Amino acid sequence: MWIEETKKLLEGMFPPQRVNKGSLLFSEGSLCSAVPFVKEGELRVYLISNSGRELTLYRVMPGQMCMLAMITVYSKREYPAYTRAEEDSVIFMVPKEIALRWFEENHWWRSLFMKVLSENLLSVMEIINSMVSNRVEERLIHYLLSEAKGRGFIEKTHEDIAKDVGSVRVVVSRVLKDIERDGLIEVCRGRIFIKDYEALKRRAGITRP
Repeated sequence: MWIEETKKLLEGMFPPQRVNKGSLLFSEGSLCSAVPFVKEGELRVYLISNSGRELTLYRVMPGQMCMLAMITVYSKREYPAYTRAEEDSVIFMVPKEIALRWFEENHWWRSLFMKVLSENLLSVMEIINSMVSNRVEERLIHYLLSEAKGRGFIEKTHEDIAKDVGSVRVVVSRVLKDIERDGLIEVCRGRIFIKDYEALKRRAGITRP
């Protein structure tokens, strides 16, 4: 309920801004003058390695603020990643002075931040743990199972998947082909269908339900 109230409050205070798919909001080393709150669409927060490889940290969905933007505004530090519109989006840019004042004075803004922080921090920790302990195939299977949950398929390009799992397109395509050859998935243009969930879990060493 308070998320809807936040949207109404923001609509009454700040003009909604339309950002096109692919637009860059923040880059590494920049200073945040405002905290984005997504009304419609989706933002992607990611890192770029020295080799140019992208690694998705988390996504900012409708009803969420950008966690890293709020943290850097509060700590007065440079932004440590990149944030780009994953699709055509509508956002509110809350000026940093107001975002800071709300954080100190309003429980609903703090509650919103803590909700986003808890969800995204756990996601980031899972990514770090996966990067440290898993091979590309294992990371990819975990990703496929998570993204296809409840639908049986995912709609992503190989390039997008590579960014999300911290690899490169050619490697992801090769691994997907290997898994498909064993009859566990079906790779179509723009979609990947899961054919055998249990076999995929076993292949990645997943023992929990």
